[in-house]
Amino acid sequence: MHGRLKLRPPDAARRRQREEKLRLYRSAMATLLEKRERGELDAEVLALTGAVLAANPDVGTCWNLRRQALPPEPADWVPGELAFVGGCLGVNPKSYGAWHHRGWVLRRAPAAPPAAAERAFCDRLLAADPRNFHAWEHRRALAAEEDPEAELAFTGTLLSRDFSNFSAWHHRGRLLAPARGPGAAGDGALPPHRLQTELELVQNAVFTDPNDQSAWVYLRCILSRPSPPPRILCLYVNREDATLAVTFSRPVMVGAKGSALTATVDGSALEGAWRSGEGRPRPSHTWLCDLPPAPPPTQPRLHFRITWEPGPAHREVTLLQDENEAWWQEPIVARELFWPEVGVAEAPVLAAQAETCRQLLELEPRSRGCLLTLVLLLSALDPLAHEEETRRCLRDLQEADPLRRGFVADVASRAEAALGVLRQEAGPDGDVRLRLPGKALTSLPLLEQMALVTHLQLPGNGLGGAPPALGGLRRLQVLDLSHNRVATLRGLPPLPRLEELRLDGNPISHASALAPLAACPRLARLRLAETPLAATPGAAAHLAQLLPRVDVALA
Repeated sequence: MHGRLKLRPPDAARRRQREEKLRLYRSAMATLLEKRERGELDAEVLALTGAVLAANPDVGTCWNLRRQALPPEPADWVPGELAFVGGCLGVNPKSYGAWHHRGWVLRRAPAAPPAAAERAFCDRLLAADPRNFHAWEHRRALAAEEDPEAELAFTGTLLSRDFSNFSAWHHRGRLLAPARGPGAAGDGALPPHRLQTELELVQNAVFTDPNDQSAWVYLRCILSRPSPPPRILCLYVNREDATLAVTFSRPVMVGAKGSALTATVDGSALEGAWRSGEGRPRPSHTWLCDLPPAPPPTQPRLHFRITWEPGPAHREVTLLQDENEAWWQEPIVARELFWPEVGVAEAPVLAAQAETCRQLLELEPRSRGCLLTLVLLLSALDPLAHEEETRRCLRDLQEADPLRRGFVADVASRAEAALGVLRQEAGPDGDVRLRLPGKALTSLPLLEQMALVTHLQLPGNGLGGAPPALGGLRRLQVLDLSHNRVATLRGLPPLPRLEELRLDGNPISHASALAPLAACPRLARLRLAETPLAATPGAAAHLAQLLPRVDVALA
């Protein structure tokens, strides 16, 4: 019933047959274990393990005993053993034990078997199951010593039969990895002639089946480079807070379990331990170190030099005598904000691919891979010039892929954050304002690019909390989180310069949810209008006890 296939119970003859096989298996395993205890690794062990493994190649104990029982000189038994393993793989082509044993035999062979024979063996298995990753890995090991062009032709043949063969795309990408060296086209980019060949292959695939994801994933891979290593993006030093902050492009671990980050002040090493800007012992974008106290009222000129052990260069910043703060920030590269792994520098190549995506969307407007790829290409070309088209593609992607709305919402949040970073305004007094009102943000990425922001406006979004990475915004004075979905500020690290926080219209119902604000020394104004807490009797008294120096507005 309910559409399930009814299985007939085994008849008496089949039951007796299964019981007999189980009895033989138990008898063989008992004999093998007894012989192992007595150290008798002889021809009978090979016969018994052969019988068991021919029926079930996944008994790891038998493979181990077989390796111990084989003679030390492999010249005589290698061909037979390879044939035996081939038969076992005919029973279970994805047996880990059988593939491991085959590799063990090949490593001990006096002369390597013909590569053509091994490739033919892999071909037979891949013809039966194109996704047999064991066979692909075995073939990849063989290809390491062969002409890669022959393997590329092999993958091309498989893809001509079925463009959905993701394993063949993956194998092709692995073969091309050595060609992705530093060059004029960008670090990690393919040579132009090879890139053009691959783009033509992908174009044939996506126009054949626009809804298959394999070719789209491969296209994004060949246009990408490996994720760039972490580097220092910003240095910020504040005399009043006596803190030096170092912001990285990616979360890193500093200290005993991570790489070395060292700082000198006027040539002398800065003593003291580094701590995460998030307040947690885990990889973080921002790391802080306390400055040594200076005897008042002196405010000497200080020159800081920061060295990050894995990085190729050091960074410097100078705090002048009459200044309270100083910073250095790496120039922002617009094309790397949304897609930092983009590895193709030539705008015409990216523009041509974007135009291909547009043409395909006229035929297949709900192609998920095409929509996502076009968003990435537009962001790599010019995010500001293509912002409306990017938003339209993301809206279409949400409609085309309702099961991944959360993922698409996070992608859209990163796109909006990138646009906000590019539009942040620097005032003559040093204030930096970043506005992202009503952008449907579900997350707040790129905070490492907002290290110098003083006014951050995020009203009318879908944020569910204040991310711990806000601890890296050491200059933040005004934070507007009104009309979001913030129910608690748990996990918010201390913000040393925060003066005003707006939380109107959020589902905050308990004063204890605001406890982290007690660690913000300069907080003077807090807005909680239109929150459940504002309508709670005694809320004002609880908040006055929790935040005695803060002017709280409940209406």
